[in-house]
Amino acid sequence: MGHRATSGRRGFVFPRLRIAVAGSLFAATIAGCAAPVASPTATPPDTSRATPIAADTLAPTGTPGPSDTPGPTDVPGLPASPLPTVAGKVLAWNSEQAPAKLATGAGSTFQNAFFGWSRGYLAFHGNLVSGSSVPWASADARAWQAGPALSMAGLANGAAVEEVVEGPAGLVAVGRAPGCADDGTGCMPAPATALWTSSDGLQWSRVDLKTAFGGAAVGDVAGGPKGYIAVSVSGAGLAAPAVWLSADGRIWRSVSLPSAAFQDAHLAEAMVLGDGYLVAGRTGSLQGWGGGFFPSTTPAIWWSADGTAWSRTTLPKVASAPQAEAAISTVAAGKLVAHVDSWDCSCPPEGVTQAWTSSNGRTWKAVTATFPSPAVVLSDGRQAIQLISADGAVTVAVSPDGFRWAQIAASGSGPADYDGQAYGPAGLLVEASDGSFWLAPIG
Repeated sequence: MGHRATSGRRGFVFPRLRIAVAGSLFAATIAGCAAPVASPTATPPDTSRATPIAADTLAPTGTPGPSDTPGPTDVPGLPASPLPTVAGKVLAWNSEQAPAKLATGAGSTFQNAFFGWSRGYLAFHGNLVSGSSVPWASADARAWQAGPALSMAGLANGAAVEEVVEGPAGLVAVGRAPGCADDGTGCMPAPATALWTSSDGLQWSRVDLKTAFGGAAVGDVAGGPKGYIAVSVSGAGLAAPAVWLSADGRIWRSVSLPSAAFQDAHLAEAMVLGDGYLVAGRTGSLQGWGGGFFPSTTPAIWWSADGTAWSRTTLPKVASAPQAEAAISTVAAGKLVAHVDSWDCSCPPEGVTQAWTSSNGRTWKAVTATFPSPAVVLSDGRQAIQLISADGAVTVAVSPDGFRWAQIAASGSGPADYDGQAYGPAGLLVEASDGSFWLAPIG
């Protein structure tokens, strides 16, 4: 669901931090099919013809910008086939002492959600029974400090922190209830049930969603140099698409969307760049879905320089299909990826993967290679990163563009697996399934 880091003022990097699958591609049972299907976003890339990448092409320049996308270990990413190795680099894991109050592990009723940002690392320690969530912050992933528990008043169905976005005024955390919303065309990610804002990652203030959004259902939230953007949850039987902008993450204003550009639009996610805004989703009528009728939709991306004037961008060789929806990610400095899995309604479903690249969000180029699930792709602002867990060891693969991957070989002891991950100023933080913490710098 990412993975975005966009360059801001003073060389700053404002990361898009996620724990959920990016792209909002529908992940449950396709209408009319009896058997459930795996998330389309979890399609592994085809690296069977991968070209070895020279080490100097992977060597980043400038100060790394933190970003993260914690993802579960059961989401497919890179294939098991060997990858080329980055010459001259070794991944060295350092075992870190985790605070006792951040403990999880087998049989625990607690879980951690990790995020990296420009000033360090965040952990939300959630109680699976009571639904409470305590924020923790660290500058170096070694010394941690706890803040007051998040306000959960009135959230009967729970609201675990699923993503955190950073902008010029600080952080916005997005809470969602477990599960997803079925709009009649499949299982859509549940709308946000709570938002919190913070300037330091420790003290969080709850946002009144009814006041901020007039009672509308909020889907995706993003942050960047120009501020913050939110898009509505849209689908069959739901309200017309809506976009909101904010300077601080607390006060939001609705923007007018041109009907011609957004005709039959269904929004999925958004992105804030240094010089504008992107919104991704699909177009096409969803009315009458099911009962043997499966209307096709077309992946779509919209661009605006100021949030007022919007236009639909051109995606070369775009194909329409049931459940076809665009997702957008930042994988490296100046490199954006739009990714689509287009599925038909056969049982089991079959589809054609689509992907595009762009350096500005307005002009896109079709790519024949497959982009892996955004749920497992991190970005440090300079290159894309994935964890690889195999044979009882965890190492890292890196890519300059999200399509060509090479592996950094691990040296010494390290985590055997991972349940959580975050990239921050000190490097890649991993929590293993036994609750241990590990930290490795990524050069």
